[in-house]
Amino acid sequence: MPDDMRIDAPDVKTGKETTSPRIAILGAGFSGMGMAIRLRQEGFDNFTIYEKADEVGGTWRENRYPGVACDVPSHLYSFSFDPNPKWTRRFSSGPEILDYMKTCAEKFDLYRSIAFGKEVSAIKHDGAEWTISFKDGSTAGADFVVSGLGGLHKPNIPDFKGVDTFKGPVFHTAEWPDNVDLKGKRVAIIGSAASAIQIIPEIVDDVAHLDVYQRTPNWIIPREDYGYPKWVRSLFSAAPWLARAYRGFYFSVLEWRFPAFHKEENRIKQMTRDRFAKYLENSIADPALRTKLTPDYPIGCKRILISDDYFRAIQKPNVDLVTEGIDGFVEHGVITRDGKLHEADVVILATGFKPFDILDAISVAGPSGASLKDTWRQGIAAHRTVMAPGFPNFFLLLGPNSALGHNSVILMIEAQVNYVIQLIKQAASAGQGRVAQLEPSAEAARAFDATIQGDLQKRVWAAGCGAWYVDENGRNYTLYPHSVRRYLKDMKIADLSEYVMKVPA
Repeated sequence: MPDDMRIDAPDVKTGKETTSPRIAILGAGFSGMGMAIRLRQEGFDNFTIYEKADEVGGTWRENRYPGVACDVPSHLYSFSFDPNPKWTRRFSSGPEILDYMKTCAEKFDLYRSIAFGKEVSAIKHDGAEWTISFKDGSTAGADFVVSGLGGLHKPNIPDFKGVDTFKGPVFHTAEWPDNVDLKGKRVAIIGSAASAIQIIPEIVDDVAHLDVYQRTPNWIIPREDYGYPKWVRSLFSAAPWLARAYRGFYFSVLEWRFPAFHKEENRIKQMTRDRFAKYLENSIADPALRTKLTPDYPIGCKRILISDDYFRAIQKPNVDLVTEGIDGFVEHGVITRDGKLHEADVVILATGFKPFDILDAISVAGPSGASLKDTWRQGIAAHRTVMAPGFPNFFLLLGPNSALGHNSVILMIEAQVNYVIQLIKQAASAGQGRVAQLEPSAEAARAFDATIQGDLQKRVWAAGCGAWYVDENGRNYTLYPHSVRRYLKDMKIADLSEYVMKVPA
Protein backbone atom coordinates (compact mmCIF):
# COMPACT_ATOMS: atom_id res chain seq x y z
CA MET A 1 0.00 0.00 0.00
CA PRO A 2 1.41 3.44 -0.90
CA ASP A 3 2.48 5.50 2.11
CA ASP A 4 -0.02 8.26 1.33
CA MET A 5 -2.86 5.76 1.61
CA ARG A 6 -2.04 4.88 5.18
CA ILE A 7 -4.59 6.41 7.54
CA ASP A 8 -2.67 6.98 10.77
CA ALA A 9 -3.68 9.81 13.10
CA PRO A 10 -0.76 11.93 14.23
CA ASP A 11 -0.04 11.82 17.96
CA VAL A 12 -0.92 15.32 19.09
CA LYS A 13 1.37 16.17 22.01
CA THR A 14 0.02 18.88 24.27
CA GLY A 15 2.07 18.43 27.44
CA LYS A 16 -1.11 18.61 29.51
CA GLU A 17 -3.25 15.91 31.01
CA THR A 18 -6.18 15.03 28.78
CA THR A 19 -9.66 14.94 30.27
CA SER A 20 -12.14 12.18 29.48
CA PRO A 21 -14.68 14.13 27.47
CA ARG A 22 -18.16 12.84 26.72
CA ILE A 23 -18.43 12.20 22.99
CA ALA A 24 -21.73 11.54 21.23
CA ILE A 25 -21.61 9.88 17.83
CA LEU A 26 -24.76 10.00 15.72
CA GLY A 27 -25.32 6.93 13.56
CA ALA A 28 -23.74 3.48 13.39
CA GLY A 29 -22.80 3.41 9.74
CA PHE A 30 -19.26 3.43 8.36
CA SER A 31 -18.68 6.99 9.61
CA GLY A 32 -19.93 6.46 13.15
CA MET A 33 -18.25 3.09 13.53
CA GLY A 34 -14.96 4.37 12.12
CA MET A 35 -15.06 7.30 14.54
CA ALA A 36 -15.74 5.04 17.53
CA ILE A 37 -13.02 2.54 16.65
CA ARG A 38 -10.35 5.21 16.21
CA LEU A 39 -11.41 7.03 19.38
CA ARG A 40 -10.96 3.86 21.38
CA GLN A 41 -7.59 3.24 19.73
CA GLU A 42 -6.55 6.76 20.77
CA GLY A 43 -7.56 6.20 24.38
CA PHE A 44 -11.01 7.83 24.38
CA ASP A 45 -13.61 5.43 25.73
CA ASN A 46 -16.25 7.81 27.08
CA PHE A 47 -18.38 7.81 23.95
CA THR A 48 -21.82 6.59 22.92
CA ILE A 49 -23.08 5.87 19.43
CA TYR A 50 -26.75 6.81 19.12
CA GLU A 51 -28.45 4.76 16.44
CA LYS A 52 -32.11 5.06 15.45
CA ALA A 53 -32.38 1.43 14.28
CA ASP A 54 -31.70 -1.86 16.05
CA GLU A 55 -28.49 -2.77 14.22
CA VAL A 56 -25.35 -1.20 12.77
CA GLY A 57 -24.91 -0.70 9.03
CA GLY A 58 -26.29 2.68 8.00
CA THR A 59 -27.09 2.79 4.31
CA TRP A 60 -26.23 -0.91 3.94
CA ARG A 61 -28.82 -1.78 6.57
CA GLU A 62 -31.45 0.52 5.08
CA ASN A 63 -31.03 -0.43 1.41
CA ARG A 64 -32.29 -3.98 0.90
CA TYR A 65 -33.54 -3.82 -2.67
CA PRO A 66 -32.78 -6.68 -5.09
CA GLY A 67 -29.27 -6.43 -6.53
CA VAL A 68 -28.00 -3.82 -4.05
CA ALA A 69 -24.23 -3.68 -4.31
CA CYS A 70 -21.29 -1.30 -4.08
CA ASP A 71 -19.76 0.48 -7.08
CA VAL A 72 -16.32 0.56 -5.42
CA PRO A 73 -14.12 -2.58 -5.43
CA SER A 74 -14.61 -4.58 -2.24
CA HIS A 75 -11.01 -4.44 -1.04
CA LEU A 76 -11.09 -0.65 -1.16
CA TYR A 77 -14.55 -0.33 0.38
CA SER A 78 -13.46 -1.37 3.85
CA PHE A 79 -11.52 0.12 6.74
CA SER A 80 -7.78 0.39 6.11
CA PHE A 81 -7.15 -0.85 9.66
CA ASP A 82 -9.41 -3.88 9.23
CA PRO A 83 -9.07 -5.32 5.70
CA ASN A 84 -11.29 -8.24 4.79
CA PRO A 85 -9.47 -10.96 2.85
CA LYS A 86 -12.69 -12.95 2.49
CA TRP A 87 -14.62 -10.73 0.07
CA THR A 88 -16.34 -13.12 -2.34
CA ARG A 89 -16.63 -10.77 -5.31
CA ARG A 90 -14.79 -7.89 -6.91
CA PHE A 91 -17.84 -5.72 -6.11
CA SER A 92 -19.57 -6.75 -2.90
CA SER A 93 -23.30 -7.10 -2.44
CA GLY A 94 -25.09 -5.05 0.17
CA PRO A 95 -25.65 -8.04 2.49
CA GLU A 96 -21.94 -8.94 2.39
CA ILE A 97 -20.96 -5.37 3.27
CA LEU A 98 -23.46 -5.38 6.12
CA ASP A 99 -21.98 -8.64 7.42
CA TYR A 100 -18.52 -7.04 7.32
CA MET A 101 -19.79 -4.08 9.36
CA LYS A 102 -21.40 -6.35 11.96
CA THR A 103 -18.15 -8.28 12.22
CA CYS A 104 -16.23 -5.01 12.75
CA ALA A 105 -18.67 -3.96 15.47
CA GLU A 106 -18.07 -7.24 17.30
CA LYS A 107 -14.32 -7.30 16.72
CA PHE A 108 -13.82 -3.78 18.07
CA ASP A 109 -16.33 -4.22 20.92
CA LEU A 110 -18.65 -1.45 19.73
CA TYR A 111 -21.97 -2.99 20.68
CA ARG A 112 -21.48 -2.14 24.36
CA SER A 113 -21.17 1.53 23.36
CA ILE A 114 -24.20 1.73 21.07
CA ALA A 115 -27.61 2.96 22.22
CA PHE A 116 -30.06 1.50 19.72
CA GLY A 117 -33.53 2.89 19.09
CA LYS A 118 -32.34 6.45 19.77
CA GLU A 119 -33.47 8.75 16.96
CA VAL A 120 -32.24 12.31 17.38
CA SER A 121 -34.74 15.16 17.14
CA ALA A 122 -32.64 18.14 18.30
CA ILE A 123 -29.14 19.15 19.34
CA LYS A 124 -28.58 22.36 21.30
CA HIS A 125 -25.46 23.98 22.74
CA ASP A 126 -25.82 26.16 25.86
CA GLY A 127 -22.33 27.64 25.73
CA ALA A 128 -20.76 24.86 27.78
CA GLU A 129 -22.08 21.57 26.43
CA TRP A 130 -24.39 19.94 23.95
CA THR A 131 -27.78 18.52 24.87
CA ILE A 132 -29.12 15.88 22.52
CA SER A 133 -32.87 15.31 22.49
CA PHE A 134 -34.37 12.08 21.18
CA LYS A 135 -37.77 11.33 19.74
CA ASP A 136 -38.55 9.05 22.67
CA GLY A 137 -38.41 12.09 24.97
CA SER A 138 -35.04 11.34 26.56
CA THR A 139 -31.95 13.54 26.48
CA ALA A 140 -28.18 13.14 26.76
CA GLY A 141 -25.33 15.54 27.41
CA ALA A 142 -22.05 15.66 25.49
CA ASP A 143 -18.91 17.75 25.23
CA PHE A 144 -18.46 16.78 21.57
CA VAL A 145 -20.99 15.69 18.97
CA VAL A 146 -19.87 13.85 15.85
CA SER A 147 -22.51 13.40 13.15
CA GLY A 148 -22.04 10.18 11.22
CA LEU A 149 -25.37 10.62 9.43
CA GLY A 150 -23.77 11.53 6.11
CA GLY A 151 -25.18 13.66 3.33
CA LEU A 152 -27.58 11.16 1.76
CA HIS A 153 -30.05 10.32 4.47
CA LYS A 154 -33.62 11.00 3.38
CA PRO A 155 -35.19 9.51 0.21
CA ASN A 156 -36.17 12.01 -2.44
CA ILE A 157 -39.84 11.29 -3.10
CA PRO A 158 -41.30 13.53 -5.83
CA ASP A 159 -44.76 14.97 -5.29
CA PHE A 160 -46.48 13.36 -8.25
CA LYS A 161 -50.01 14.48 -9.05
CA GLY A 162 -52.61 11.89 -8.08
CA VAL A 163 -50.17 9.47 -6.46
CA ASP A 164 -52.60 8.95 -3.56
CA THR A 165 -55.21 7.60 -5.97
CA PHE A 166 -52.96 4.75 -7.16
CA LYS A 167 -54.32 1.45 -5.85
CA GLY A 168 -51.07 -0.52 -5.69
CA PRO A 169 -47.92 -0.26 -3.56
CA VAL A 170 -45.66 2.77 -4.09
CA PHE A 171 -42.28 2.69 -2.36
CA HIS A 172 -38.75 4.09 -2.57
CA THR A 173 -35.81 1.79 -3.20
CA ALA A 174 -34.42 2.65 0.26
CA GLU A 175 -37.73 1.56 1.85
CA TRP A 176 -38.11 -1.81 0.14
CA PRO A 177 -40.95 -3.74 1.83
CA ASP A 178 -40.26 -7.21 3.18
CA ASN A 179 -43.51 -8.61 1.86
CA VAL A 180 -43.65 -7.19 -1.68
CA ASP A 181 -44.26 -9.79 -4.40
CA LEU A 182 -43.46 -8.66 -7.95
CA LYS A 183 -44.03 -12.00 -9.69
CA GLY A 184 -46.46 -11.65 -12.56
CA LYS A 185 -47.04 -7.96 -11.80
CA ARG A 186 -46.94 -4.90 -14.04
CA VAL A 187 -44.19 -2.81 -12.50
CA ALA A 188 -43.19 0.81 -13.06
CA ILE A 189 -39.74 1.89 -11.90
CA ILE A 190 -39.32 5.65 -11.91
CA GLY A 191 -35.68 6.57 -12.41
CA SER A 192 -32.86 4.92 -14.30
CA ALA A 193 -29.72 5.74 -12.32
CA ALA A 194 -27.58 3.84 -9.81
CA SER A 195 -30.17 1.87 -7.83
CA ALA A 196 -32.49 1.33 -10.80
CA ILE A 197 -29.85 -0.31 -12.98
CA GLN A 198 -29.10 -2.74 -10.14
CA ILE A 199 -32.76 -3.61 -9.52
CA ILE A 200 -33.96 -3.97 -13.11
CA PRO A 201 -31.84 -7.02 -14.08
CA GLU A 202 -32.84 -8.71 -10.81
CA ILE A 203 -36.61 -8.40 -11.29
CA VAL A 204 -37.05 -8.35 -15.07
CA ASP A 205 -37.59 -12.09 -15.44
CA ASP A 206 -40.15 -12.23 -12.63
CA VAL A 207 -42.48 -9.41 -13.60
CA ALA A 208 -45.15 -9.58 -16.28
CA HIS A 209 -44.18 -6.17 -17.65
CA LEU A 210 -41.69 -3.47 -16.64
CA ASP A 211 -41.84 0.21 -17.56
CA VAL A 212 -38.58 2.05 -16.92
CA TYR A 213 -39.09 5.82 -16.69
CA GLN A 214 -35.91 7.58 -17.78
CA ARG A 215 -35.60 11.33 -17.40
CA THR A 216 -32.05 11.55 -18.74
CA PRO A 217 -29.77 8.77 -20.03
CA ASN A 218 -26.63 7.85 -18.11
CA TRP A 219 -23.04 7.23 -19.01
CA ILE A 220 -22.73 3.49 -18.28
CA ILE A 221 -19.57 1.43 -18.57
CA PRO A 222 -19.03 -2.30 -17.90
CA ARG A 223 -18.86 -3.35 -14.27
CA GLU A 224 -16.65 -6.36 -15.05
CA ASP A 225 -17.61 -8.09 -11.83
CA TYR A 226 -16.37 -11.55 -10.95
CA GLY A 227 -16.11 -13.86 -7.97
CA TYR A 228 -12.90 -14.52 -6.07
CA PRO A 229 -12.03 -18.24 -6.03
CA LYS A 230 -11.49 -19.83 -2.65
CA TRP A 231 -7.74 -20.11 -3.25
CA VAL A 232 -7.48 -16.34 -3.80
CA ARG A 233 -9.30 -15.62 -0.54
CA SER A 234 -7.06 -18.09 1.24
CA LEU A 235 -4.00 -16.40 -0.23
CA PHE A 236 -5.15 -12.96 0.94
CA SER A 237 -5.74 -14.41 4.43
CA ALA A 238 -2.30 -16.02 4.54
CA ALA A 239 -0.46 -13.02 3.07
CA PRO A 240 -2.00 -9.76 4.36
CA TRP A 241 0.70 -7.75 2.59
CA LEU A 242 -0.63 -9.06 -0.71
CA ALA A 243 -4.16 -7.94 0.16
CA ARG A 244 -2.80 -4.48 1.05
CA ALA A 245 -0.96 -4.31 -2.27
CA TYR A 246 -4.16 -5.33 -4.07
CA ARG A 247 -6.05 -2.57 -2.24
CA GLY A 248 -3.33 -0.09 -3.19
CA PHE A 249 -3.60 -1.16 -6.81
CA TYR A 250 -7.31 -0.35 -6.91
CA PHE A 251 -6.72 2.96 -5.15
CA SER A 252 -4.25 3.96 -7.89
CA VAL A 253 -6.54 2.77 -10.68
CA LEU A 254 -9.48 4.80 -9.38
CA GLU A 255 -7.32 7.87 -8.78
CA TRP A 256 -6.12 7.58 -12.36
CA ARG A 257 -9.73 8.13 -13.48
CA PHE A 258 -10.07 11.52 -11.79
CA PRO A 259 -9.06 13.64 -14.85
CA ALA A 260 -12.33 12.46 -16.45
CA PHE A 261 -14.00 15.03 -14.17
CA HIS A 262 -11.89 17.96 -15.34
CA LYS A 263 -13.78 20.50 -17.41
CA GLU A 264 -11.16 20.63 -20.14
CA GLU A 265 -10.77 17.84 -22.67
CA ASN A 266 -8.21 15.16 -21.92
CA ARG A 267 -7.27 11.61 -22.83
CA ILE A 268 -9.01 10.00 -19.85
CA LYS A 269 -12.31 11.66 -20.77
CA GLN A 270 -11.99 10.49 -24.37
CA MET A 271 -11.10 6.94 -23.32
CA THR A 272 -14.14 6.77 -21.03
CA ARG A 273 -16.47 8.09 -23.74
CA ASP A 274 -15.07 5.59 -26.21
CA ARG A 275 -15.56 2.78 -23.70
CA PHE A 276 -19.21 3.76 -23.25
CA ALA A 277 -19.81 4.03 -26.99
CA LYS A 278 -18.29 0.63 -27.69
CA TYR A 279 -20.22 -0.98 -24.84
CA LEU A 280 -23.49 0.55 -26.00
CA GLU A 281 -22.97 -0.43 -29.63
CA ASN A 282 -22.03 -4.01 -28.74
CA SER A 283 -24.94 -4.35 -26.31
CA ILE A 284 -27.90 -2.58 -27.95
CA ALA A 285 -29.01 -3.79 -31.38
CA ASP A 286 -31.83 -1.27 -31.97
CA PRO A 287 -30.47 2.12 -33.20
CA ALA A 288 -33.52 3.94 -31.82
CA LEU A 289 -32.97 2.47 -28.36
CA ARG A 290 -29.26 3.31 -28.56
CA THR A 291 -30.22 6.93 -29.22
CA LYS A 292 -32.51 6.97 -26.19
CA LEU A 293 -29.68 5.61 -24.03
CA THR A 294 -27.03 8.07 -25.26
CA PRO A 295 -26.38 11.07 -22.95
CA ASP A 296 -26.25 14.58 -24.39
CA TYR A 297 -24.30 16.11 -21.51
CA PRO A 298 -20.55 15.95 -20.74
CA ILE A 299 -19.31 12.70 -19.29
CA GLY A 300 -18.89 12.87 -15.52
CA CYS A 301 -21.32 15.77 -15.06
CA LYS A 302 -23.67 13.22 -13.54
CA ARG A 303 -22.56 10.05 -11.81
CA ILE A 304 -20.87 7.54 -14.15
CA LEU A 305 -22.62 4.20 -13.65
CA ILE A 306 -21.33 0.66 -13.97
CA SER A 307 -23.33 -2.43 -14.95
CA ASP A 308 -22.78 -5.73 -16.72
CA ASP A 309 -26.44 -6.55 -17.29
CA TYR A 310 -28.59 -3.39 -17.52
CA PHE A 311 -28.35 -3.10 -21.30
CA ARG A 312 -29.30 -6.76 -21.63
CA ALA A 313 -32.27 -6.34 -19.31
CA ILE A 314 -33.62 -3.22 -20.99
CA GLN A 315 -33.99 -5.14 -24.27
CA LYS A 316 -36.19 -7.89 -22.83
CA PRO A 317 -39.56 -8.20 -24.62
CA ASN A 318 -41.47 -7.37 -21.44
CA VAL A 319 -39.63 -4.06 -20.91
CA ASP A 320 -40.45 -0.58 -22.22
CA LEU A 321 -38.10 2.38 -21.80
CA VAL A 322 -40.35 5.40 -21.25
CA THR A 323 -38.70 8.75 -21.94
CA GLU A 324 -41.84 10.88 -21.94
CA GLY A 325 -42.24 12.89 -18.73
CA ILE A 326 -44.75 11.86 -16.07
CA ASP A 327 -47.96 13.89 -15.85
CA GLY A 328 -49.43 12.03 -12.87
CA PHE A 329 -50.95 8.88 -11.44
CA VAL A 330 -54.38 7.29 -11.75
CA GLU A 331 -55.82 4.24 -9.99
CA HIS A 332 -54.15 1.65 -12.17
CA GLY A 333 -51.11 3.30 -13.65
CA VAL A 334 -49.10 6.30 -14.74
CA ILE A 335 -50.11 8.98 -17.23
CA THR A 336 -47.28 10.47 -19.27
CA ARG A 337 -47.33 13.98 -20.72
CA ASP A 338 -48.38 12.67 -24.12
CA GLY A 339 -51.64 11.50 -22.51
CA LYS A 340 -50.79 7.79 -22.64
CA LEU A 341 -51.79 5.47 -19.79
CA HIS A 342 -49.11 2.99 -18.69
CA GLU A 343 -50.86 0.39 -16.56
CA ALA A 344 -49.08 -0.75 -13.42
CA ASP A 345 -49.69 -2.80 -10.29
CA VAL A 346 -46.59 -1.64 -8.38
CA VAL A 347 -44.53 1.57 -8.56
CA ILE A 348 -40.89 1.67 -7.44
CA LEU A 349 -39.33 5.10 -6.85
CA ALA A 350 -35.64 4.99 -7.79
CA THR A 351 -35.47 8.75 -7.33
CA GLY A 352 -32.39 9.14 -5.15
CA PHE A 353 -31.93 11.16 -1.98
CA LYS A 354 -32.08 14.75 -0.78
CA PRO A 355 -28.51 15.83 -0.04
CA PHE A 356 -27.91 17.20 3.47
CA ASP A 357 -31.58 17.24 4.34
CA ILE A 358 -30.84 15.78 7.79
CA LEU A 359 -31.65 19.20 9.22
CA ASP A 360 -35.26 18.80 8.10
CA ALA A 361 -35.64 16.20 10.84
CA ILE A 362 -32.94 17.33 13.30
CA SER A 363 -32.60 20.83 14.72
CA VAL A 364 -29.01 21.86 15.45
CA ALA A 365 -28.65 25.09 17.42
CA GLY A 366 -25.39 26.75 18.49
CA PRO A 367 -24.70 28.83 21.63
CA SER A 368 -26.07 31.96 19.96
CA GLY A 369 -29.37 30.24 19.27
CA ALA A 370 -28.77 30.28 15.52
CA SER A 371 -29.64 27.03 13.78
CA LEU A 372 -27.36 25.24 11.36
CA LYS A 373 -30.28 25.00 8.94
CA ASP A 374 -30.64 28.80 8.88
CA THR A 375 -26.87 29.20 8.58
CA TRP A 376 -26.85 26.87 5.60
CA ARG A 377 -29.55 28.89 3.84
CA GLN A 378 -26.65 31.16 2.89
CA GLY A 379 -24.98 28.13 1.29
CA ILE A 380 -24.24 24.66 2.63
CA ALA A 381 -20.57 24.55 3.60
CA ALA A 382 -18.20 23.17 6.21
CA HIS A 383 -14.65 24.19 7.04
CA ARG A 384 -12.26 21.45 5.95
CA THR A 385 -15.55 19.60 5.20
CA VAL A 386 -16.06 18.82 8.92
CA MET A 387 -17.08 21.95 10.93
CA ALA A 388 -19.19 25.09 10.71
CA PRO A 389 -18.45 28.40 12.48
CA GLY A 390 -20.82 29.04 15.39
CA PHE A 391 -21.18 25.37 16.30
CA PRO A 392 -18.33 24.49 18.67
CA ASN A 393 -17.21 20.90 19.14
CA PHE A 394 -19.69 19.72 16.47
CA PHE A 395 -18.25 17.66 13.64
CA LEU A 396 -19.69 16.36 10.39
CA LEU A 397 -18.33 13.18 8.82
CA LEU A 398 -18.91 12.98 5.08
CA GLY A 399 -19.97 16.57 5.40
CA PRO A 400 -20.34 19.15 2.63
CA ASN A 401 -17.92 18.82 -0.29
CA SER A 402 -16.41 15.51 0.82
CA ALA A 403 -18.30 13.12 -1.46
CA LEU A 404 -16.60 11.56 -4.48
CA GLY A 405 -17.40 10.51 -8.00
CA HIS A 406 -14.37 8.33 -8.61
CA ASN A 407 -13.01 6.59 -5.50
CA SER A 408 -13.93 5.14 -2.10
CA VAL A 409 -15.58 7.42 0.46
CA ILE A 410 -14.18 5.18 3.20
CA LEU A 411 -10.83 6.88 2.55
CA MET A 412 -12.48 10.28 3.05
CA ILE A 413 -14.18 9.11 6.25
CA GLU A 414 -10.93 7.86 7.76
CA ALA A 415 -9.09 11.08 6.90
CA GLN A 416 -11.89 13.11 8.53
CA VAL A 417 -11.97 10.89 11.60
CA ASN A 418 -8.27 11.33 12.24
CA TYR A 419 -8.49 15.08 11.62
CA VAL A 420 -11.40 15.36 14.08
CA ILE A 421 -9.49 13.34 16.69
CA GLN A 422 -6.68 15.89 16.53
CA LEU A 423 -9.17 18.68 17.24
CA ILE A 424 -10.82 16.74 20.06
CA LYS A 425 -7.41 16.16 21.67
CA GLN A 426 -6.62 19.85 21.52
CA ALA A 427 -9.97 20.97 22.96
CA ALA A 428 -9.96 18.25 25.63
CA SER A 429 -6.48 19.16 26.88
CA ALA A 430 -6.64 22.95 26.67
CA GLY A 431 -9.01 23.61 29.55
CA GLN A 432 -7.00 22.27 32.52
CA GLY A 433 -9.55 19.60 33.30
CA ARG A 434 -12.44 21.24 31.46
CA VAL A 435 -13.23 20.92 27.75
CA ALA A 436 -12.56 23.98 25.59
CA GLN A 437 -15.00 25.17 22.93
CA LEU A 438 -13.40 24.88 19.49
CA GLU A 439 -14.79 26.06 16.16
CA PRO A 440 -13.39 27.32 12.85
CA SER A 441 -12.95 31.06 12.51
CA ALA A 442 -15.37 32.73 10.14
CA GLU A 443 -12.45 34.05 8.08
CA ALA A 444 -10.84 30.63 7.67
CA ALA A 445 -14.18 29.03 6.79
CA ARG A 446 -14.92 31.69 4.15
CA ALA A 447 -11.46 31.31 2.63
CA PHE A 448 -11.73 27.52 2.50
CA ASP A 449 -15.18 27.63 0.94
CA ALA A 450 -14.10 30.20 -1.65
CA THR A 451 -11.19 27.96 -2.64
CA ILE A 452 -13.40 24.87 -2.88
CA GLN A 453 -16.08 26.63 -4.91
CA GLY A 454 -13.49 28.21 -7.19
CA ASP A 455 -11.85 24.86 -7.84
CA LEU A 456 -15.23 23.26 -8.52
CA GLN A 457 -15.72 25.66 -11.43
CA LYS A 458 -12.81 23.86 -13.10
CA ARG A 459 -14.68 20.55 -13.00
CA VAL A 460 -17.30 19.08 -15.29
CA TRP A 461 -19.95 19.26 -12.56
CA ALA A 462 -20.24 22.98 -13.33
CA ALA A 463 -21.57 22.16 -16.81
CA GLY A 464 -25.20 22.60 -15.73
CA CYS A 465 -26.54 19.12 -16.47
CA GLY A 466 -28.97 19.07 -13.52
CA ALA A 467 -26.94 16.67 -11.38
CA TRP A 468 -28.03 16.12 -7.78
CA TYR A 469 -24.60 17.40 -6.72
CA VAL A 470 -25.65 20.99 -7.45
CA ASP A 471 -28.42 23.12 -5.92
CA GLU A 472 -30.87 25.35 -7.76
CA ASN A 473 -28.38 28.23 -7.64
CA GLY A 474 -25.61 26.20 -9.25
CA ARG A 475 -23.68 25.71 -6.02
CA ASN A 476 -21.98 22.34 -5.65
CA TYR A 477 -21.99 21.50 -1.94
CA THR A 478 -21.50 17.75 -2.19
CA LEU A 479 -18.34 16.85 -4.12
CA TYR A 480 -14.67 17.38 -3.39
CA PRO A 481 -12.96 19.01 -6.40
CA HIS A 482 -9.63 17.17 -6.22
CA SER A 483 -8.15 13.70 -5.94
CA VAL A 484 -8.34 11.61 -2.78
CA ARG A 485 -4.55 11.73 -2.59
CA ARG A 486 -4.79 15.54 -2.31
CA TYR A 487 -7.46 15.26 0.39
CA LEU A 488 -5.39 12.82 2.47
CA LYS A 489 -2.45 15.21 2.31
CA ASP A 490 -4.49 18.31 3.22
CA MET A 491 -6.26 16.60 6.13
CA LYS A 492 -3.21 14.96 7.68
CA ILE A 493 -2.43 17.78 10.14
CA ALA A 494 -5.03 20.15 11.60
CA ASP A 495 -3.83 23.77 11.47
CA LEU A 496 -5.04 25.29 14.74
CA SER A 497 -4.55 28.83 13.39
CA GLU A 498 -7.76 28.23 11.44
CA TYR A 499 -9.72 27.68 14.65
CA VAL A 500 -10.95 29.69 17.61
CA MET A 501 -10.73 27.98 20.98
CA LYS A 502 -12.42 29.35 24.10
CA VAL A 503 -10.86 27.91 27.24
CA PRO A 504 -13.14 27.75 30.30
CA ALA A 505 -12.04 29.86 33.26
